Amino acid sequence: MRLFVASVLVAGTAFAPASGYAQWTNAKIPGEQHRTVQACAAEARNPGDWVCILVRCDQPGSPPSLYFSTPGADIRDTIKLVIDDETFAISVPASSKSSLALSTRAEGITSDLIEAMKAGQALSIDGTDLKPPYNRISLQSSRQAIERIERTCARWHPNAASILRRITRGVGLY
Repeated sequence: MRLFVASVLVAGTAFAPASGYAQWTNAKIPGEQHRTVQACAAEARNPGDWVCILVRCDQPGSPPSLYFSTPGADIRDTIKLVIDDETFAISVPASSKSSLALSTRAEGITSDLIEAMKAGQALSIDGTDLKPPYNRISLQSSRQAIERIERTCARWHPNAASILRRITRGVGLY
């Protein structure tokens, strides 16, 4: 299973544009395409390596979450994301449980970080054993991809009580 998920994660980087950077796309993880987008570093140290960043809507009504995916435990503890000339410190706890396969969830994500990701040109992951160019991810087309996930998180998801209220008042569901 681990090999399968790894192969679909990396599949998105196989068709990188001529600029050498992978575009932001729907997640390559089965079942995540509607709520997760990803971009991966265009270069890897060894065949089979990858470094991807994923933006995911974990729960409707909450801001998007940020995940990192690597074949090993390269991205842990307190790290820095450098977006163009801005630096953001975040925490990536060592956790064996993640709702996203082969990934770790970052903590301390701010709206300023998300905005910088949407407006920036490139993101570098500092404070890990990843060194340039293996720690760099293009932010080309990130705005459209991340805003789609933000809209997914903001959508109204009816619960049973709200559906019943609307039906008893004779109001349609949507």
